[in-house]
Amino acid sequence: MKKNQNVSRRNFLKKSGTGAGLLGLGTYSSNLFANKTAPGSPYIPQEKISPREVRVMSIVKSGIEDQDIVKAMIERMRIMALYKPDIVCLPEAFTGLKGRNAESVPGLTTERLAAVAKELGCYIICPMHVSTEREGKVYNSAILINREGEIAGQYNKIHPVSSESENGVIPGISPPPVFKTDFGTIGIQICFDINWIEEWKSLKDQGAEIVFWPSAYPAGRNLPAYAWMFKYYIVGCSWRDPATIYDITGDLLAMSGQWEHWAFASLNMEKELLEIAHYSRKLNEIKKKYGPKVLIRYYNDEDWITIESCSPEIRIKNILDEYELVPHWDYIKIETEEQEKYRRIMSL
Repeated sequence: MKKNQNVSRRNFLKKSGTGAGLLGLGTYSSNLFANKTAPGSPYIPQEKISPREVRVMSIVKSGIEDQDIVKAMIERMRIMALYKPDIVCLPEAFTGLKGRNAESVPGLTTERLAAVAKELGCYIICPMHVSTEREGKVYNSAILINREGEIAGQYNKIHPVSSESENGVIPGISPPPVFKTDFGTIGIQICFDINWIEEWKSLKDQGAEIVFWPSAYPAGRNLPAYAWMFKYYIVGCSWRDPATIYDITGDLLAMSGQWEHWAFASLNMEKELLEIAHYSRKLNEIKKKYGPKVLIRYYNDEDWITIESCSPEIRIKNILDEYELVPHWDYIKIETEEQEKYRRIMSL
């Protein structure tokens, strides 16, 4: 039995492209914008290789538009339940109901999906038009349902298009909230929100580790650009294929297509992106001390590295503290403060 488990693990490492890199000796080149191919549903090992792994799934509407859309989505979720997702994202306003036919929350749709969330033991992001009886307002929203089937949060689209406003939808309030889950902090943006970068930055400043983007269209280059800019994972989910999942580097991890109308990936939350500058000696020390328990990948053109835990016992924050390494986002903040300090000095 132990031999089979070892073989399965080697196969996983081979398929995920991390086999050689686990030794910290190889290099890894970014394929941002260069290669739009990504594997479909991957083999996922049962054993954990990081203290925090999040299994995310994004499901599109393609092929089920003329059915009971909620029932069809639930069927797709049950098909993919074998991957044991921690969170499932559905597309923008996926029920098809327009603003003037919005539902209340809790209501019929959220109750149906809450039962599935409890059954599968996962979070569900349920995008829909929501009416508030007390305020008499309609929002284009994303409802977060937790593993127990409870409403855990609501994001209201901040930038609805004019045709939505004509149907009674009003804008949500900026900055957008973040939501605490049992696997980390997440943020949500919806469709047209893609065009206003300040909210995406706000999510990063508030500690978002994954941003979910239910939409009516896939967005192409926008999502990988924001992923590498803000160094968080992004999960895109639209009416049509492809659904996409992007790494903190902007690299494509998974996408849907004509044979699988869903994207799935296991995300390592014990991962940081850093500038290589000044760290060469320390990186060699990390490799020597931790070996395959810590994976370092090099992005030579960008002068980046990613460093991530490959052991259930190792937290990346502890590695960063031990070797005084600063994540890229924090490094930029420090440099910005220094620049402002010298601007003040020069203005005296």
